[in-house]
Amino acid sequence: MTTLRPSSATSWTLLAVAVTALATAACKKQPDTQTPDDAGGEVSKPAEEPEDDAAPEVLTVDVFEETVQGKTGDVTDCLAKAREAKPDLAGKLVYDFTIAGDGKVSEVKPDPASTLKDEGMNACVIEKAKTWQFPKTRDGESMTLPYTFSMG
Repeated sequence: MTTLRPSSATSWTLLAVAVTALATAACKKQPDTQTPDDAGGEVSKPAEEPEDDAAPEVLTVDVFEETVQGKTGDVTDCLAKAREAKPDLAGKLVYDFTIAGDGKVSEVKPDPASTLKDEGMNACVIEKAKTWQFPKTRDGESMTLPYTFSMG
């Protein structure tokens, strides 16, 4: 009976193929979604691949609220300015935002439910809010949505 032994070149080739297959499998990883660390290093996020049937973002109540929450710095700036004259100024600001079909703020009205009633504060918030941009509305028509800021 004859036993066939692979040559040493064949053994090395098989070993190289196995190592390459393992290395390739080990290199496949999930996208890095970590936030940058405090040391100033930046973690780049992978570009999101658009889905074939993904619709462009349109204005919804959730999108509106997320966008306004991202702008609370503008409102707190207004509060700080207003507190220079009235240090005890606090309360609830309620506004009705009218968003045009193109996503621009066309009107901002203070709601009577506001407990913080200060003309300077309202003027400042309205001025800043008119620069905010939202996604387009689904049907191109204006939308009016309320939002409440609690200013402690």
